[in-house]
Amino acid sequence: MERTNADDFRSNLKEWMESARNEPIKITRKTGESFVLINAEEFEKIQMELASLRGIAQGLSDVISGKVKTSDGNSTDSVIEKAKNRVLSKKSKKAVG
Repeated sequence: MERTNADDFRSNLKEWMESARNEPIKITRKTGESFVLINAEEFEKIQMELASLRGIAQGLSDVISGKVKTSDGNSTDSVIEKAKNRVLSKKSKKAVG
């Protein structure tokens, strides 16, 4: 990760933004407070990975606390059908609106 201070960042904004295409840039103020400039696509990927990991962690927590039940073919089919219906109803609402 490249690093710069706030004054240099302001003075060379265009160059730092170009650099952020390839790797995050850590920008530090005189107070010691820091910020990170990151490419938007990379940020979105990180957010998706974080959401996925949170879902996995929640699932593991549910297993540990006994909140899950053994599924059978019928219950699995029912859950999948409900999920499909939710997705399809959202798509049709967007298309109409």
